[in-house]
Amino acid sequence: MDWWNVSVFGIIPVLSVIAMFCFKRKFLWAAPLISTALSIVISAAAMPSIFKDHEHRAMFFGIAVPMHIAVVTALTIIAYIIASALTRKQRQQLEKDARGSGTNNSKEEDHP
Repeated sequence: MDWWNVSVFGIIPVLSVIAMFCFKRKFLWAAPLISTALSIVISAAAMPSIFKDHEHRAMFFGIAVPMHIAVVTALTIIAYIIASALTRKQRQQLEKDARGSGTNNSKEEDHP
């Protein structure tokens, strides 16, 4: 594998999903868009012929870009599942803490 394959199908999708997951989970849906745009820019820099020759353009936009979108969408779905599990766990912990501290504090504070 050359550096282009590794970057377009591995590094860019993983980094875009991780970045959106860590910095702003609310915008995790944008990871496929950002990743696809980055892969097109890097591919155009690495292989300028993809815009000049019809055969290369058809192969790139017909095969490479859809495969890239499939990879990054699968990673985004996995990130959504992880985010959902973390949110659910955090919510359960907050409810448990609220129930535990709410009953003890109210009785002790009312009657010193």
